[in-house]
Amino acid sequence: MTTKARWLLSLTLVTALLAASPSSYAAEDKQPRKILSGWLTDYSVYGDTAKGQLQAIDFVAAHAELYQQVHPFWYTLKSENIILDKYATSNSIPIDVPISTLKSFGIKLLPTITDGSAKGALSTILSKDGTRATLIKTIVDLVNSHNFDGIDLDFEGFAFIDANTTWPTIQPRWVKFIQELSTTLHAQGKLLSVDTPVLFDPTTGKKGYYFYAWKEIGSYIDRLNIMAYDYRSKTSGAGPNAPISWFEPALKYALDSMPSWKIFIGTPNYGYNWVTRVVGVCPVDVSATESVGASGAIVHQSKMAPILAKPGASVTFNPTYGETNIVYQSTFNGVNKAGAITSCTTTHSVWYVDAQGYTARANLVAQYQLGGMSEWEIGYGDATAADAVKAIALALGQYRVSLVFNSAKDSVLLGEPIEFNGSFKLTDGRPVADVPIFAEITRDGATNRKQVTTSALDGSFTSRLIFGQAAQVSFSTDETKDRLAGTTASKSVTVSRLISWSVPGSMKQGANYLITGQVQPKSVGAEVTLLANDVPITGLKVLTDENGKFVISYSPKSGGILRLKAAVTQDAKFAQGLTTPATVLVR
Repeated sequence: MTTKARWLLSLTLVTALLAASPSSYAAEDKQPRKILSGWLTDYSVYGDTAKGQLQAIDFVAAHAELYQQVHPFWYTLKSENIILDKYATSNSIPIDVPISTLKSFGIKLLPTITDGSAKGALSTILSKDGTRATLIKTIVDLVNSHNFDGIDLDFEGFAFIDANTTWPTIQPRWVKFIQELSTTLHAQGKLLSVDTPVLFDPTTGKKGYYFYAWKEIGSYIDRLNIMAYDYRSKTSGAGPNAPISWFEPALKYALDSMPSWKIFIGTPNYGYNWVTRVVGVCPVDVSATESVGASGAIVHQSKMAPILAKPGASVTFNPTYGETNIVYQSTFNGVNKAGAITSCTTTHSVWYVDAQGYTARANLVAQYQLGGMSEWEIGYGDATAADAVKAIALALGQYRVSLVFNSAKDSVLLGEPIEFNGSFKLTDGRPVADVPIFAEITRDGATNRKQVTTSALDGSFTSRLIFGQAAQVSFSTDETKDRLAGTTASKSVTVSRLISWSVPGSMKQGANYLITGQVQPKSVGAEVTLLANDVPITGLKVLTDENGKFVISYSPKSGGILRLKAAVTQDAKFAQGLTTPATVLVR
């Protein structure tokens, strides 16, 4: 099947799942709480990047009811004004396709930016007001270019490339950057997510990457993804990759640093397969990999079936670690380097996080009321793990909501407010009080979101908004641990320019008069037409100057009473504008 065909299959699945969604629910009928998140990698572990992207999208599509947001690994920072688009260089499908596919499920899209700059370069960028401001603008421009819901920062170079002697210098620069980026993103209704390695409370004396400063940035970020894995590497010998007993103290420190709902447990769907014992001499074709000193081979949930089926395999789940250990033996027959017949039996030890491990981490989400789990890497897990999360998510549950609004008018003059009235209730009709209500206003292709009011005791809300040009408006509420997010349908609002003008109260037939005026907001080149008794006068069209001013030369042809109006032609931002009628006596 071609890459394009696979995308179309994903889109077909999207449509089918959406069509199957029921339209109404009883009060007790909750949806699973959306406690899954994760990263879509920009590569495939098994060699086919396009296939890796597709299998990730397919996995999200199959379990969309559990996903709160997704972090595509699409971008790498090279400098303060250059962010490399890795998606464009490795995929033939236009980026709008995965974006629209994921958003069709109501999943928030916060793509990840990794640090691809030189050693120490990012710290230097953050140290200067000018370059830091440029970097913030570059990031925000990227978010707005595809109307992403926010951005996810994975700046691990600080921890694993920069010298640890620079960490005290990095911390204040990092904190200031996060504060300023957060302020800019939040002003536009966008979210800020941050990924960091495991941190421990500094008072414990445990080694940690303290410069990521959870306590200092906690009030500014919206998501913290704790990379609670890689306790071991493929070269460190057999053992758990992400033991709960290791990262739970860090989790508790995070809870002391920020609200619990911001915190996500980074959860691996992979592990390693090590050789722990060799009896005999292995054939030359496997001697490099089937040795005690060899690096562990990476294994994923989706590829575990052959290992689990090994004859005599011993499978043990360790509840302290929240990981499963598989021990099995393999026998290899062949020839050695000299060509002589040889054989060996190797003992393997596999550690990885399976469905039971996902259940253990989902239980931590419930216990500590966390935001959820972030999976590395989406597309390499199996359905049993997702089903295990769903069981906990259903127990936690979220109520569906109904959010509606109306307005008395949808066309106004510039500067004239529109009053919107609406209600926020559960689908069974129960009102929800004191809920922040956000207005989402789209104009010129960009959407801004800001809180405008809160719901009253009966769930009602009222908001008066002033529009500077034509726009689409809708209202929304945030998701909580008890409720899904709510969003109304959007409504079009049209705005007409204001026209001030000066017209003589009386005119002499055949004489020439200059009618002057100004259009607000001022703009050059707006077309203004003179109307007499609501009929445009042929040939009397003029354009405004750079100050929005215009002059019409008019000579009445016959006597009587005229009702004159000036009209400014509509455009993409404004509806047609009209003056109030001016009654003129023509002698």
